[in-house]
Amino acid sequence: MLRMAVGMVSRVMEKRPGMQIIEVQLGEGEQKETAQAISFADESYEPGEILILNTTAVRLKLGTGGFHLVVAKAGDHTERDLAKGNWGHVMKMRYAPWQLAVDTVEEQASPFHRLFLRKDLSLQSTPVIIGELHSMLPVVAAALRSHSKMGRIAYVMPDAASLPVSMSRHVQQLKAKGMLDAVITTGHAWGGDREAVTIHSGLLAARHIEKADVILCMLGPGVAGTGTPYGFSGVQLAEVVHAVSVLGGIPYFLPRLSFADPRVRHRGISHHTQAILGRYVLRSVLLFAPKTGDDRERYMREQIASLQKSHSHVVVWGECESESRLAELEQEYGLPFTSMGRSWREDPIPFLTAVLAADQTVLSLDYIKERTNAGLDCSASPDMLAALGLYLTRNEGLL
Repeated sequence: MLRMAVGMVSRVMEKRPGMQIIEVQLGEGEQKETAQAISFADESYEPGEILILNTTAVRLKLGTGGFHLVVAKAGDHTERDLAKGNWGHVMKMRYAPWQLAVDTVEEQASPFHRLFLRKDLSLQSTPVIIGELHSMLPVVAAALRSHSKMGRIAYVMPDAASLPVSMSRHVQQLKAKGMLDAVITTGHAWGGDREAVTIHSGLLAARHIEKADVILCMLGPGVAGTGTPYGFSGVQLAEVVHAVSVLGGIPYFLPRLSFADPRVRHRGISHHTQAILGRYVLRSVLLFAPKTGDDRERYMREQIASLQKSHSHVVVWGECESESRLAELEQEYGLPFTSMGRSWREDPIPFLTAVLAADQTVLSLDYIKERTNAGLDCSASPDMLAALGLYLTRNEGLL
């Protein structure tokens, strides 16, 4: 299904980097409706102009926010550049009508090309926090930035969900607040400070070009799911785990959690996380889990026990901060923390676990630095992850 329509511009409602929200009028007579459309093009819109719109997601009642998408201005015969670049010859969204050339860090014309010719390029034991839900990105980033010792933070966006990063209001807000230092879009995702052809080079760009001390790798907004353990966007995170591990980074995994979701398959540790860590990954991760001291913790421990039967993941159970910490972080961030339509007050566990992951990551930085300076193994081997997990457990509360 591909639904298209024409609409007339009423007004531009909002402009932000890489994106505009436009009020449009569709149809005539009794079929006339007012709607909102998103444009990612670098151009201006005036009332009365006619636009070609992709209406598919709205007609299916899908999509983040319920917006139509602007394809082009109707009747405009002028050729012009709507997504200007510098050296780019690599196409993203290849062979789609909106394919665009971007300035990838790896290509021959890039000033960073020689860097990516090195066969020994490594993540140098950089922690990479991996997660499925985009809604956890601002919580983790805000919690990381709340620590005075925190250095540079980069967000690497894979392409299993939204492709234009400008769809994310969180990314815009985090950059404006100084909570993210750089954004790298990988695969067919586009619009970051840096563009990369693969998740591997995107991670390496975060470390070597943007000098990130911690890398966040979470899907963009608008994930797909089918209610099965095979057909959901988060499966791509297995590839991320493998990339981090083989490139010499340390994969920290933030589970998808909820105790308010009415769907049994997402209760406690979501079946998505269980599928990724229980079946799809071939390398170990450091998994964060919250202590609650009640039936919720017992339920999660049973779920994790089944994961560990076939994999050597290292689980770090940590005490959750008080909910007042979430309130403080949310105030500092400036936008509400919500996930799957629920606020942190309605379902605190996933948000508290995101804070736990950030705090434990900051705590781990000194340990990683000490091991590196001593010439000890800092790869993502099971033994190294076990030693790191033990360190975090013993030193919890030192921050």
